[in-house]
Amino acid sequence: MDYKRTADLLEQLKIQNKSYESYLEENQDSFIQNDLKDYWQSILSTCPMKKTDIINKADVGYTFFYDIIKGKKIPSRDTICKIHISMNLGLEPCQNTLKLYNWASLYPKNKRDSIIIYGITHHMALYETDALLKQNNQPQLAKML
Repeated sequence: MDYKRTADLLEQLKIQNKSYESYLEENQDSFIQNDLKDYWQSILSTCPMKKTDIINKADVGYTFFYDIIKGKKIPSRDTICKIHISMNLGLEPCQNTLKLYNWASLYPKNKRDSIIIYGITHHMALYETDALLKQNNQPQLAKML
């Protein structure tokens, strides 16, 4: 496989006399493959928790959670954050999942995002992160408080 750097792909897209079809053909191996089911199985395999514990801690519905990990439903940005907070795997897996679903990464200059980042990196439970969000007049992730 011939993975190319993002900057190189961007430069190719800027070439005036090149068709998009030729760009696709030349760079087929460089595109992100969004196999959501395999991705979730990979993430869940690194988590020592049972799925039912993740569901309960994340404050998501049982059926909805299974539809997400089977690739049948697209979770909101907040739902992704809730699941990752509950799985306690750190910031990088959460950011990767957000990117996979084409959501914006958590951004430290955004007050709400910075609180969520803080909660994730300090291994806070969802209810603790929500309490900090509420304390700072920011919308909560869950409807618990």
